[in-house]
Amino acid sequence: MKWPNASVGMWIVFVVGVVVCLLLAKGASSLALYSWNQVVDYKSPYVSTPAPAELISAGPAPEPAVAHRVVLIIVDGLRDDVSRSAMPTVQTLRAHGADFTLAVPQPSLSYPNWTTILTGASPQISGVTTNWYTSREPAPTLIDVARSAGDRVVVAGPTDFSKLFGIKPAKGVSLRDPSESDYVSGMLIDDTLRLSQETSPALIVVHLPDLDTAGHDFGGASPKYQEVATQIDTDIGRLVLGMQGTSTTFVITADHGHTDSGGHGGWEPSVLHVPAVFSGDGIRPAKGTGDLQQIAPTVAVLLGLRDPAFAEAQAIRSVVATNNQAVFASDQAHHLAFDSEYVDVTNGHGTSQQDGMGDGTPDGAVAAARQGRLAAERWSRLPLAVVIWIAVIAVAAAIGMVSWRALVSAFAGSAAYYVVYGGLFFVIHGYHWSLSAFNTETYVKTFMNWRLGEAGIAALVGVAVAAFVYPLLRRNPKGPQTLEYLSGYLALGPATILVLLGTLWTQVAWYLWQWGADVVWMLPDLRLAFKYDLDLVQMSAIGVCALFAPLVTYLIGRYHPKVM
Repeated sequence: MKWPNASVGMWIVFVVGVVVCLLLAKGASSLALYSWNQVVDYKSPYVSTPAPAELISAGPAPEPAVAHRVVLIIVDGLRDDVSRSAMPTVQTLRAHGADFTLAVPQPSLSYPNWTTILTGASPQISGVTTNWYTSREPAPTLIDVARSAGDRVVVAGPTDFSKLFGIKPAKGVSLRDPSESDYVSGMLIDDTLRLSQETSPALIVVHLPDLDTAGHDFGGASPKYQEVATQIDTDIGRLVLGMQGTSTTFVITADHGHTDSGGHGGWEPSVLHVPAVFSGDGIRPAKGTGDLQQIAPTVAVLLGLRDPAFAEAQAIRSVVATNNQAVFASDQAHHLAFDSEYVDVTNGHGTSQQDGMGDGTPDGAVAAARQGRLAAERWSRLPLAVVIWIAVIAVAAAIGMVSWRALVSAFAGSAAYYVVYGGLFFVIHGYHWSLSAFNTETYVKTFMNWRLGEAGIAALVGVAVAAFVYPLLRRNPKGPQTLEYLSGYLALGPATILVLLGTLWTQVAWYLWQWGADVVWMLPDLRLAFKYDLDLVQMSAIGVCALFAPLVTYLIGRYHPKVM
């Protein structure tokens, strides 16, 4: 049988379109996994073992301690608002000390920000970017610094501290598995009181995990979360009472908060902002905001210690009750050394050296080095993005040259896809481009599988819309049962999928231009990285739908009410 010449182009679109869609689906799936693992397996160029000497002993020796003893209490998963509404002991300490709200670095996950609290290094510096980190983090902690200075230290916390910080069972150490009890924080407070009497430490680090569990199980706005916060507050009160009369300074903070429904990792205000309460010996009343990276250097100043080697921020000076500015000399010298090291490392990876110091300060030099390298890399990535954009336009133009009706219908179907998928994601589920959507890491695979399924459903709905629109663009539409029009209906399915994939590729190309697929020296904007990965996940499902799309367009064309 001789095929009508008018349908040859559509047969080509049909066959080539299906093949290209499947190849794009495979490529998107591979790129999604690669990019995800780039963040998970990120190797920071800023930390080294051993730490550079200039970061360990920068500047003059620290002044004598301002505080005799510091108790650093980390309440895992504590929201700032709940610390004010459900924790009277914390409120009392706040009223007699310094009240700060700190921003946590991205991602707002536990291991990364436990590391930030104890080392002063954000995930970009420490390299601890997820809770899947499997070895000892490389940056020295406050615990290491205090022990090196000859100070006694007490540590009470979860068994995860052993793996992450290299803390082994020993005198002055209590590590408990949170699963050994429904409420382990009370036991850890008891252990802290006992160990402190036995060893007379200068630094006490106690980590209380139960509120985070309540946040995941019940949500950050739940009565149970408030109840556990109050229970922890009562135990903190016991700790404060037990330490009275020993010239003790209390520092209470959190690694992250929780969303109302439970979960963290993203950038919601309830997750991103955590309390920091300083009270007791060596503390003056103050209020303000800061960053979680400032906890470690502030504790170091209070105890007369050097900053941990990779601490990237300076102490919160306003909370320290002293008029002797020499107290901050070591902290300031370390910060200058860290900034210099950061600039050297940033400029030492194949980019041109940055001249000047930005706004004239060391922090300005850091910003200038970061922006200079990022700008240079964006210029180098621009050709790839342009090629992708040109390819997308070329595919759309090719479809339009074969059949403008197919192109118009495909765009209508693509619009329908975004309405359906976006409605499911943003409205029905109430998600945002946020890692908090997972609640816990165990749900990552399930979450992504749901996105695959919903993308596939939305894509087929989009194909159905395209098939419905397609006959409306003809004055006397014919159905696919007519051989002359069969190729048009069959080709419309992969053509719609191609156009839809093209709209997503334009967004992926923009991300690749801005941040690239490789994570080498700087964590990308993880909110945009999460969207980028979701775009690739959608494309993986949408491309496969090219196998089923021709059947959808054929059936709708066959039974379309306007088809003769």
